[in-house]
This record gives sequence, C-alpha cells and structure tokens, in this order.
Amino acid sequence: MAYKDFRDMPVWQKAFKLLLKVYDVTKAYPKEEKYGLVSDMRRAANSVTNNISEGFGRYEKLDKTRFYKISRGSCYELINQSLASQALGFITENDKDELIDGYRDVIGGLDPMIKSIENTLRK
Repeated sequence: MAYKDFRDMPVWQKAFKLLLKVYDVTKAYPKEEKYGLVSDMRRAANSVTNNISEGFGRYEKLDKTRFYKISRGSCYELINQSLASQALGFITENDKDELIDGYRDVIGGLDPMIKSIENTLRK
C-alpha cells in the first residue's frame, strides 16, 4: 500500500507509541543510568522511528530496505535492553513484556515491507 506520509504507516505509528513508552519508563531509572541504559534505549527507540521515516523518503528501493533493516536491528536492541532493564529491577515485568511484544510487532510490520521491496528488485 502506498502512503502519502510516513506518519500514515501503521508500523511507524506503533513504533512512535513505543518511543513514548520508552521515554516514560526510563524516567524512573537510577540517575547513574542517564548516560548508560537510559541514553541507549532512547537512542534506539528514536532510531526505529527515524529510520522508518528516512526509508520512506528514499527513492531507491535498496535505500528503503537498508533503512528499514536498520530500524529492525534497533528493535532487537530494544528487546535486549528491556530484558536487561527488568533483570536489573528498573522496570516491571509488565513493562518489559509490553516493550518486547511491541517491538516484535514492529519487526512483524517491517519484515513484509522489506520482503515485498526485495521481491520487486528480483523481477
């Protein structure tokens, strides 16, 4: 489906809601994590939405998939960081599960987009 704006993409919308969730939960992290896990998680969450929007704006299909794949990698980074955050007692198990399920959902939205674009390149 062709979108007029990246903000119309369901995958971007999900990722943006998760970005806000990451900012919300990391507010309560210990101060010594400001330049550690807090910074890493916020940077990765921004990377997910930024790369979806940048991929949307690219004309070349290989460029599009490259940015969507970077976004996908950042989702996995956030899954790992959520596991570490919960293990360290910074977030609840419920928050961890919400973040992990949400980022798996984003990955599930990116995968068919990437495959569809790559399939058109093979033809």
